[in-house]
Amino acid sequence: MIVAFDLDDTLYPEEDFVKSGFRAVARLLQQRFQIDEDEALDVMWTSLERSGRGRQFDEVVQFFDLSGRQSVKELVRTYRHHIPSISLPRESTAVLEQLKSRPLYVVTDGHKIVQQNKIAALGLAPWLRHAYITHRYGIANRKPSVHVFELMIRRERCRPEEVVYVGDDPSKDFRGLRPLGVRTIRVRTGRHSEVVVPASLDAEYTVSSLADIPDTVMRMEGEAAGDRG
Repeated sequence: MIVAFDLDDTLYPEEDFVKSGFRAVARLLQQRFQIDEDEALDVMWTSLERSGRGRQFDEVVQFFDLSGRQSVKELVRTYRHHIPSISLPRESTAVLEQLKSRPLYVVTDGHKIVQQNKIAALGLAPWLRHAYITHRYGIANRKPSVHVFELMIRRERCRPEEVVYVGDDPSKDFRGLRPLGVRTIRVRTGRHSEVVVPASLDAEYTVSSLADIPDTVMRMEGEAAGDRG
């Protein structure tokens, strides 16, 4: 069976990347305006917890009275293009090692430079046959589009039923795949862990930890073998 993984909040906690990016922005403000790095980091993190994503850099500029002196766009670029200080959790490494005899992929949405930097920083290349960053194929082909999965199926010369996708976000990760025939596993990790969707849009299997993935994949393989028999 071919196993494809989502990236953020599936193979590593996305919060780690956000903290790394905020730290890069805070460091820039410290170097340019002698602002305390930890204080700037705290302003952005408090903004995120209070308001959700979207206005962290506007708010740090306003808080330190930098309007007209510091471009928010530059802070966005700094966040997106920094080399992230993130690492693959031990649990993820163990899972990839257990599954490495199978073709392994990553399928992830997001800014192509950001996502490529994450993949490089996590050191995923030795395990992966390929990483599909959907935005490289146009925004219309981000999840729940199945475009990159169709590319993967062609590349592997396999049937959709021979592919399993492991993700965390039921709002987009699975609803295009189940009609195609791709098998699906939801990991209840990260900020989408409590999201509830109709069963028809959710994954075929749900597990509480990435560590449960190898056994679930083997169970799927056993089911497929039984069907063929």
